Amino acid sequence: MASENTKPRILIVGGGLGGLTLAQCLRKQNIPFQIFERDLTPVSRLSGWAIALHTMLEDLLSSMPSDLPPLKESVHHLSPLNLESQICLYINGKRLVAESTPDAPIIRANRYRFRKWLSTQIPIQWGKRVAGVEEDEDEVRVHFEDGTTATGDILVGADGVNSIVREHVLQRPNSEILQTFPATMAVGEVTVSGKLFENQLALGHSCWVKSGPPSAGYFVFCGLREVSPDGKSGSYYWYVVNEDPDIGKEDHWLHSASQAEKLKHSIKITRLLEPRFTEIIRSTPVSGMRTHPLLVRDAIIHDLPVSRITLLGDAMHPMTPFRGEGGVHAIRDALNLGKVLGQLESNDTQEIKSLLGPYQEEMIERGIPAVQGSRIQGSNAHNTNTSAESKIISWGQVPKHAPEETISLEKCLPK
Repeated sequence: MASENTKPRILIVGGGLGGLTLAQCLRKQNIPFQIFERDLTPVSRLSGWAIALHTMLEDLLSSMPSDLPPLKESVHHLSPLNLESQICLYINGKRLVAESTPDAPIIRANRYRFRKWLSTQIPIQWGKRVAGVEEDEDEVRVHFEDGTTATGDILVGADGVNSIVREHVLQRPNSEILQTFPATMAVGEVTVSGKLFENQLALGHSCWVKSGPPSAGYFVFCGLREVSPDGKSGSYYWYVVNEDPDIGKEDHWLHSASQAEKLKHSIKITRLLEPRFTEIIRSTPVSGMRTHPLLVRDAIIHDLPVSRITLLGDAMHPMTPFRGEGGVHAIRDALNLGKVLGQLESNDTQEIKSLLGPYQEEMIERGIPAVQGSRIQGSNAHNTNTSAESKIISWGQVPKHAPEETISLEKCLPK
């Protein structure tokens, strides 16, 4: 049994938001670590559009090393506009709003910029796709497809929804663990300016949600990815979510549909909405439609063995995006785990287990309701009844009624 009086060596598989947050926590505490990412470069694949940082924001800032640049100035997706983060939900003819306030600050971060911020001074090893994992009483080993192996005292699986580390820990394939959310999601991207840009900001500074007519079974989400440096245009993404229990079938039409067919479907299904909620869709070029279907999956995991291997984020509690909490919980996991690893004074197996056990229990207890709540909110987003409205949570808040806004870009730009 290993029992050296030295800080344990941490291996982190996954260079996303959770893995990088943990790496920064360890760097601040001078705990040795290595972090591995399967992508070849930071831009090898889409890393998402934007993420709202809210309930864990203060803890995140206090847990980071002092040499990181200012967070909001580095990542805020509304910069350079003088607007605060805000999501608006249009339900039952009402405008419900969750937004940043001095008492409950929210930073809606461009995900690419946020990942870059978290990567500051972090030696990510790129192109490291996991081939297998081994563990014994004294250490863990990760084998990569390029033929290399990394050895450490603790392995953290931060490798996302399709986690290879999770498959090893649970001894079950991801196909048995993951559940596909029963809905088609046609996704588009477009950059707008002028009056159309002002209209979108008025619907919601950061993003907005509009449910379809009663019994229509769909809703529209539209979000801002980033504002141009001159503040005169905005890059948007949107998706039309339509109930569909057959989405998981290999021969589903969405898998083979052309970009033109997906755009036509989105325009047709939303045709009964007010024009202000559909102009962003109608302004999207065919080339702006996402080619690969977006399948949303989640999982409820009730138990995780306590060993030298643990998980965080989507590897442990993948969830739908409908309450905007997935990334927040991943970061919360990483912050909690960073504190736990900072308490270790040796690589003794029993000491490691005694600290990782409570970490995992708290993560499971917090994660399961989050997964369930997000799934329910996604299912109810197209529902216009009052009971569904009363259960809505967005960005950690219960949205409040607020009047319509008018936005002038000229007034929002810094003087």
